Amino acid sequence: MERLTMPDDWIRPTYRERRMERAERLRGWAEKRETEAEAAGRRARELSDMIPFGQPILVGHHSEGRHRRDLGRIQSGFTRSYESARMAERHRGRADEIERQAERSVYSDDEDAIEKLEARIAGLEAERDAIKAYNGSCRRGHPDPSLLTDRQREALPNVLRFTPGGPPKDGSMPSYALTNLTGNIARNRKRLAELRGRQT
Repeated sequence: MERLTMPDDWIRPTYRERRMERAERLRGWAEKRETEAEAAGRRARELSDMIPFGQPILVGHHSEGRHRRDLGRIQSGFTRSYESARMAERHRGRADEIERQAERSVYSDDEDAIEKLEARIAGLEAERDAIKAYNGSCRRGHPDPSLLTDRQREALPNVLRFTPGGPPKDGSMPSYALTNLTGNIARNRKRLAELRGRQT
């Protein structure tokens, strides 16, 4: 049996490209399922329109068998239509999620992965510094939410409301917010060091 070989000029697609291809396939499947849903629903409606509204099954009549079969086809047609439409929605949702993740993810084989990671670390450090500044103002007795980023300011009421054990008395951000940020910074710095090591 012959072994398949790739051409010399073949370039392996990046992980991001493979993810986007997956999203595109899912969208194609969603369109196919939508077409199937429309066709099954249309056939079921056409069959349904052939039976007069409220027409009972005439038991013992020569039409009884055909009437029962038509009712079964109508039922299965609408079921297929519903299931296909639901599957189309599921495929489209998965494709949306892949694209959403790709927008904010940094994949190791991205050309600009190092620059993206550096920018991400800088953003996380800015968030951490903003929380530290805000918590300092709370300890001094004059909470200043303007020291927080816009996103942190919007999230502050909910963060304080749902802090385990109740919100801090001085209104400061809970300690876990800084702990989480510090952990994320450390994880991204480690990843950045690994990517730089691969380049050398």
